[in-house]
Amino acid sequence: MRYFFISLALLFLINPVKIFAQENWVIENFNSEIEILSSGQVNIVETIDVDFGSLQKHGIFRDIPEVYTSSEGAAYTDVQVTNVTASANPVPYEVFRSDGYIRIKIGDPDKTVSGRQTYRIEYIAAGVLRSFPSQDELFWNVTGNNWPVPIQQVSATITLPSEAITKVACFEGSYGSTSNCESRQLNKTTAAFTSNDLGFNEGLTVVVGYPKGLVPIIIIPPPENPLAGLFTTQSLATFIITLLAGAGLVILFWFRRGRDYWVKRRFADDPLARHEIKPIGSHETIVVEYSPPENLRPAEIGTLMDEKADTADVTATIVDLASRGFLTIKEIEKKWLFRSTDYELTKMKKDTSELVSFEKELLDRIFGDGETVKLSELKTKFYQDLKVVKDELYKDMVSKKFFYENPESVRRKYMFIGLGGAILGGVLLFFGFNVPLVVLIPFALGASLTGAVLIVISNFMPRKTAYGREMYRRTRGYALFVTRAEKYRQQFFEKKNLFNEVLPYAIVFGVTEKFAKAFKDMGIEPQQPSWYTGSRPFNTALFGASMANFSNSVGSAMAAAPGGSGFSGGGSGGGFGGGGGGSW
Repeated sequence: MRYFFISLALLFLINPVKIFAQENWVIENFNSEIEILSSGQVNIVETIDVDFGSLQKHGIFRDIPEVYTSSEGAAYTDVQVTNVTASANPVPYEVFRSDGYIRIKIGDPDKTVSGRQTYRIEYIAAGVLRSFPSQDELFWNVTGNNWPVPIQQVSATITLPSEAITKVACFEGSYGSTSNCESRQLNKTTAAFTSNDLGFNEGLTVVVGYPKGLVPIIIIPPPENPLAGLFTTQSLATFIITLLAGAGLVILFWFRRGRDYWVKRRFADDPLARHEIKPIGSHETIVVEYSPPENLRPAEIGTLMDEKADTADVTATIVDLASRGFLTIKEIEKKWLFRSTDYELTKMKKDTSELVSFEKELLDRIFGDGETVKLSELKTKFYQDLKVVKDELYKDMVSKKFFYENPESVRRKYMFIGLGGAILGGVLLFFGFNVPLVVLIPFALGASLTGAVLIVISNFMPRKTAYGREMYRRTRGYALFVTRAEKYRQQFFEKKNLFNEVLPYAIVFGVTEKFAKAFKDMGIEPQQPSWYTGSRPFNTALFGASMANFSNSVGSAMAAAPGGSGFSGGGSGGGFGGGGGGSW
C-alpha cells in the first residue's frame, strides 16, 4: 500500500495548481472509460454531460497535462486525440499544445448552444504507466482539479488486458486532498470508481496496481529542443555571414550611390578639371570667404552644411528678411515674472519679386492676408506651413543643382527600405521561433540588423552634385569667417553694416551669442537695426542674446504641433495549470 501513498505524494508534487473563477453552469456527469492496452498505451473515452442553462456557449474545452515536473525531474507523456463528438454528432474541435499542456477546444465558433449538451472525447495516452519495485500501476487524475464549475457525479472504470488487478484506490476533493471515494474491483480485469457532488476546483484521482511486466512501460523522451542548434558554430556563422553580407551591401550601395561628386583639379584653374565621385579621404582646401558664396541665402547655406532643412534655417531666413526690409520684429515686454517673451512681426510693403521661392512662401505663410502677427499666435498652427516651406527650400536646392534629388526624400526612401528589412527580419525571427526552424533565426537576426544599418546609413545617402560640393567647400570657408570673427576683425571695421548682414548666417551656424560677443570684444558697436525693436536699450551683447532667444522662440513656436491623446492597453495571461477545462 505504501506505493499508493508514494504515487499519491508524487501526484501532488508534479501537478501544478491553477485557480479559475467559478462559472454559472454545471457538469451533471463525468464518465471516464480507461483501458490499458497490451501495447502499454492507455485508451481513454470521456463522456461529459453539461447543462449551460440559458447561457449561450460555443462548447467546452478540456485541458490535459503532458509534462509533469517533480523533484525527480520531468516526466513526459504523449496524448493523441482520436475522436470528438457532441450529442453523438461530429463537432468541430481544435487541439492546441502549449507550456506542457494539451487543450481540446470543442465547438463551432459560428454557433452557440444552451441547455444540456453531451461531449464525448476519445484519446490515447502513452507514458502514463509507472513502474515500482514490486508492481506497476496506473495513477490517473480522471477529471482534473481545474474545472470552474461543480461536477454532480463522476464515474470511472479501468480495464486491464488480462486478469491481473492487485490493488485499487480512489481520492476525491480539492488539490492535495486524501479523502477516499468509492472504489471497487468488479473482477480481475476491471475496477470501478464513483464520486458525487464535487465542488468548484475539485476532482477525482484513481490508482490501479498490477504485476510488473504485464504491459510495457513506455518512456517518452523529452521533446527535442527546437532551439538547441541556435548556439552552434553553424548558426553563429550564418548570423555573421548574413550580417556582414547585408551590411557590406548597404555600405557598398552608399559607396556607389551616396557619396558626393566633386571637381577634381590640380590647381585653381586646371583646364583638365573633371567631375567625379569624391574619393574617401581626399582633401579639400578650405579658404576663408568674407561673404556668402554666390550670395547664397542663410537657409541655403544651412541646408548645404548638413543636408537638412532645419527649423533654424527658417528662423535665420526670418531675420534675413527683416534685415533686408521685408518685415520688422518687435519684442513684447514680459508682464509677469515667469511669462515668456513674445514677438510681433510686421510685414513691410516691399516688392517681393527678388525673393527666392521659399522666402516668398515663408512670408505668405506667416502673414496670410494680414499685416501683423504675434509669434505666440503661430504656435500649434504653423507646423504644417513649416513643412511646406521646408519642401520649397529643398526644391530650391535641387533646382540650383546643389543636389541630384530632394535630400529628405532620399533619406526617407532608404529609411523605409531599412525599416522594411528590419520588419521582415522580425517576421522571419517570429517564424523561426514558432515553426520552429533554427536556421531561420540567425538569418533573421542578421537581416534585422542589416535593416537597422540601412536606417542609420540613410542619413548619409543624399548626394551633392559637383557644383553643390564646391558650394559646400566655399560655405565652410564662410563659416570660418563667421565663427572666428575676431580673427578677421578688419573686414568688420571696413563695412559698418556687416553685423546685420552676417547675423542671419551666425544663426545658421549656431554662434549667435558668440558672434555678438566677438563684436563687443573688438570694440565695435553696431547701430541698432531699424528692423528690430527691443524692450531694453540696445547694446551688442544684449542684442545677440535677444536674437538667440528669438531664434529659439521661433523654432519652438513654428515646429509645435497640437497635443493629442494616446491610449495604451494590456491584458493579463498565464500558463495552464493542472488538468480541467471550461467553456467558451
